[in-house]
Amino acid sequence: METAVVTGPPRVTLRNSFSRPYDGAIAAARTCYSPRVVGPDEVTDKQRETIGPLTFEGGHHTVYQHAHFEFGLENVSRQFVWSFLHSHSFYNSEQSSQRFVRLDEVRAHVPPDLAPEARRVYEDAVAAAWEAYRRLAGLLKEDTRRILGEVRHLTARASEKRRKKVEREAEKKAIEVARYVIPVAAFTSMVHTVSGIVLHRLYRMMRTGDVPRESAAVVLPEAALAHRRQPGPAPPDGAGIAAADDADGHAPSGLRDAAFDPGQPGGARGLQRGDGASVDGQEPAAGDGRTGGVGRVPAPEREGAPLP
Repeated sequence: METAVVTGPPRVTLRNSFSRPYDGAIAAARTCYSPRVVGPDEVTDKQRETIGPLTFEGGHHTVYQHAHFEFGLENVSRQFVWSFLHSHSFYNSEQSSQRFVRLDEVRAHVPPDLAPEARRVYEDAVAAAWEAYRRLAGLLKEDTRRILGEVRHLTARASEKRRKKVEREAEKKAIEVARYVIPVAAFTSMVHTVSGIVLHRLYRMMRTGDVPRESAAVVLPEAALAHRRQPGPAPPDGAGIAAADDADGHAPSGLRDAAFDPGQPGGARGLQRGDGASVDGQEPAAGDGRTGGVGRVPAPEREGAPLP
């Protein structure tokens, strides 16, 4: 196959969030024992150290549902979205639609640790699926244009504007059907919003399911970006969350790449073609490893276990 597969680690950004999510949770907890609503500005350092951990460890997790985090996700597979993100309750997402967006470029998740021969077979299969998609879309467009022309009573006297409208509609209908041959490894982009407690649950479960490596490569940066807003209590397993240190709201590349390819921490490049050539020509800056509040990059859930 001559068509190169464009791949690379997930890109995670924090689009919107509460400015003081931890203080908001503590204020909500205090409101339960107050005749009035307690505001975040009234939370003290001592309360952060006492009430915060006490509510979390005591199972009073509803206070962590108030603050939400709106993430932008790119370079994530549809298999990851379906099998992990959308298999957990309580989220909101808007995803790039294969029904309305034509997939011109071959962009897909490629497991980074495949042997050379296995990678060749894998990428050939992905490229072949894309070629089938293009061929099928072309065949369907001809039939769809003819059928729509009959339905819309498109005659030889129809205006150019009307003809173009039918042409666009035919193309949309064609790719809507042709999309079924696109592999589940295909990349997608989405806006994904979760509460603080749901993000914690995703963190605890990220190494389970069908795509544990890709899940960790997304959830670790999400947790880091959320933690940067305001450090909260450490997860029950004692592992901390590394704080992001990127002014424009992007996840630290060192942390993201370490999750994506533990064999080469901080060494993954930006989007790459299947032959390894850089697409954007830029190397992401490595994260500086600084921590805030609680501490370090989370260790695997199982003691001493390598990242899946």
